[in-house]
Order: sequence, then structure tokens, then C-alpha cells
Amino acid sequence: MKTPRFWDIPNHYLSRLLKPLGVVYAFGTASRFRRTNPYQVSVPVICIGNLSIGGTGKTPVCLAIASLIKKQKKHFFFLNHGYKSRLKNVLVDLENHSACDVGDEAILLAHCAPTVVDNCRARGAQTAVKQGAECIIMDDGFQNPSLIKTLSFVVVDGKKGFGNECVIPAGPLREPVLKGLARADGVVIVGDDDWGVRFYLQRNKIDLPILTGRFQVNKKSIQPLKGKKVLAFAGIGQPDKFYKTLQNEGVDVVCTESYPDHYFYTRFDIERLLKTANGLTLVTTAKDAVKIPKDLLKRIHVIDGQFVFDNPQEALDIVKGVF
Repeated sequence: MKTPRFWDIPNHYLSRLLKPLGVVYAFGTASRFRRTNPYQVSVPVICIGNLSIGGTGKTPVCLAIASLIKKQKKHFFFLNHGYKSRLKNVLVDLENHSACDVGDEAILLAHCAPTVVDNCRARGAQTAVKQGAECIIMDDGFQNPSLIKTLSFVVVDGKKGFGNECVIPAGPLREPVLKGLARADGVVIVGDDDWGVRFYLQRNKIDLPILTGRFQVNKKSIQPLKGKKVLAFAGIGQPDKFYKTLQNEGVDVVCTESYPDHYFYTRFDIERLLKTANGLTLVTTAKDAVKIPKDLLKRIHVIDGQFVFDNPQEALDIVKGVF
């Protein structure tokens, strides 16, 4: 989904016009919490969520948290709702499941640790525990009240922050900032804090741990592209970030093609891109790669990377508190 530009502009006339609908949306979110009797599993649940729609980097942060938990020698599972997945309440099998079956994010997570896919978080958590999970990392679901969380991180994009601070459709928020942060145990700012998230929290006297970090590309995956002319394409939350990263690493990005977040590529899409490239090297992200037919993927260069905390020890100290 390409978000409207006015979502980033304070006091825009369209935001003011749509604010009543935002109030209704926020009321619906709050009502779900009031009506739901949440389930508590017997192991810690760490939720990595956000307050706004669109890509803020939740899945990369999940993987970064996972690397910290590995140091605690705990057997953890990921829990993912499976965006547009065909299967529910399943343990991802990389040999037999595709992104169409369980969602693109679940495939990425499953390369790191056992991953359960279920849009019913409580049921999925029970499945993970039955399979031997000693801890659950829940990718998304901060606004889902069905499961009690032991620790909740709100991930915020440093450039976009909380946008115009309005709730959908007047702005990008799923719920009012202060209400959401009242349930959080920490905030993770991804990238440079251009929006002023830290100042916002201080101004509103929100006393939460603030972790910072950034996405770092795998140098080995990008090295062969330096000095080359490429056609870069992506179907992620903020594809422009990917293109800018390539340029910053010395890649000559001649043209780009952007698709909606979680886009599932057809053979026609990729064959058209190969034809359009006309000698340029086709480049995409690891998240996009899992949704491309394998025989065609051989003709595309894939860039991978990871989210890295600026202060891993600080993040580790917070996570250790759940055990």
C-alpha cells in the first residue's frame, strides 16, 4: 500500500476532514481490548509491533531480538500471522511451504528459527509451546488483544515517526500514540531519528527504554554490483530506502520499479522486468526473493542484510528480564 502524502503533513485539511473517521477507527481498536479476555501461555511472549501501518522494520527487528535470545540458550519460536497465507496454525516447513502458503515474512523467519503461522495468535502460541518453545517472538500483533505479552516493543521508523499523529484514515496510526505506548515496554527507532521520536517521548513524559539501530546490507551480497548499472525493484513497505541504500553503496541505479508491500510476483511480472532491464542487472531484496519463481530467481541479484542495534548490550539486558 502506498500511503497518502498528507499522512506526513501536520494539520493538513484532508486529515482534519477525516478525523471523525479516525476517532471511529480508534474506538474500534480500544473496544477489541475491552471485549477480549486474553490468553496467557506458559512461556514468555515478546511482541515486536508498531503503531502505524506500512513497513517500519518489524521483521528485521524480530530477527535481531532472536540473535539476542540465542545467547540465552533458549529454544524460541517465531509467531507470525501469515500475510495472505493459505494455511493456518502450521509450523513452517521450508521444504514444502512457499510464501503463498504461509506469507513472505514467515519464510524469512523460518530460516532463523521454528515459525508458527496463525492469524489466531493465542492458538498459534499454544502450538508453539506444544512443539517445545521456551519463548515466543511475535512478529506484529501489538493491536491484537488475544494473547498476553510479556514484553512489547514498538518499532518506529526514524524518518516517518508517527506521521501527522492521526489515526487511519486521517493519518497512518492504528491507534493514538499515547494509548499505544501505555502498553509498550520499549521503543525501537529504526534509522536516524529525523522525525524527532525521542523528543516526542520526552515532551509527553513517556518514560520508556529507547533502543536505536539500523538496517545494514550484507557487504558480500552488494560487492559484485559496485559500479554496475542496475534495475532495482521491490515490493516492501518503503522501497525508496532500498534504492537509496544501493546508491549509497556505489551501485548505479538506472531505474526502479516499486510494487505494493507483500506483493506476490507472477512469472509475467518477472519476465517483463527481465525484458525491461535490457542488459541492466536486476536487483531486489531478500524479502521479495522468496516470492519469485525459483527458475527466474537465478537471473536476479538478491541483496540481503540485517537490523543491528546501536547498543546490543542494552537490548540484551531488556530481553534477559523476561527469563
